[in-house]
Amino acid sequence: MELRCGGVGSQAARRRMDGDGRDGGGGCKDAGSEDYENLPTSASLSTHMTAGAMAGILEHSVMYPVDSVKTRMQSLNPDPKAQYTSIYGALKKIVRTEGFWRPLRGVNMMMMGAGPAHALYFACYENVKRTLNAVFHHQGNSHLANGI
Repeated sequence: MELRCGGVGSQAARRRMDGDGRDGGGGCKDAGSEDYENLPTSASLSTHMTAGAMAGILEHSVMYPVDSVKTRMQSLNPDPKAQYTSIYGALKKIVRTEGFWRPLRGVNMMMMGAGPAHALYFACYENVKRTLNAVFHHQGNSHLANGI
């Protein structure tokens, strides 16, 4: 997999995402030998947990209104006045008839559960990935370790 730098139509330089730092001279800034998606290898467990918690809370918070609408549309006993034709139409109708905050009702409880769950998941994933990378491929990233 490659990451292209440069605009459309320009001679785009390619930089491999495995962190080898090769640059085709097209203006890509090398951020060091680390992959751009990874935390530094010296990152502590608490850093991984914080990153996981923040990512999980943000993802669930953004998707919560859509999930609320989906749940309402899949309900076996919907409100008789609820004639939803699309997700956007349903969200618009819910906000108009029940108030702006209705699709966000319960988001605080979801955050309380998503934060710790994603913190543990992310920290465990990073720890297992680091351990398996050392076992399978001593010099860097192993696709098998990432897949497991």
